[in-house]
Amino acid sequence: MQFSDRDILADMLTGAKMISTGYHMAVLEAANDRVRNTLIHINNEEMHTQKQIFDLMHSRGWYPLDPVFTGTPMGPEATNIRGPEGPMGRMAPGMGPAQM
Repeated sequence: MQFSDRDILADMLTGAKMISTGYHMAVLEAANDRVRNTLIHINNEEMHTQKQIFDLMHSRGWYPLDPVFTGTPMGPEATNIRGPEGPMGRMAPGMGPAQM
C-alpha cells in the first residue's frame, strides 16, 4: 500500500499528540524536580514539533479550521484524523485514565 504525504503527516501528528500526552502525564507524576524539568523541556520540544506538523498540514488544506471558531480544529469528519482515544485525540466518552 502506498501512503500519501497527507497520510504520513496525519500519522506523525497523531503520534506527536500521543507522545506529548505521555510526557505530560510523566511530568504530573515526577517527584524529582530535575526529572520533572527535563520532562517539561522534552514535552515543549514535542509540542513544537506538533505545531510544525499542524502548520504544514493546515497550509496544504489538510487540516482545515472552523471559520466560526477561528483557531479551533474542526471534527474528525473534516480532517479524517483519529487516534486510539477517539476523534482528534480526545478520550472516548466514559473513558478515564484508569480504563486505558
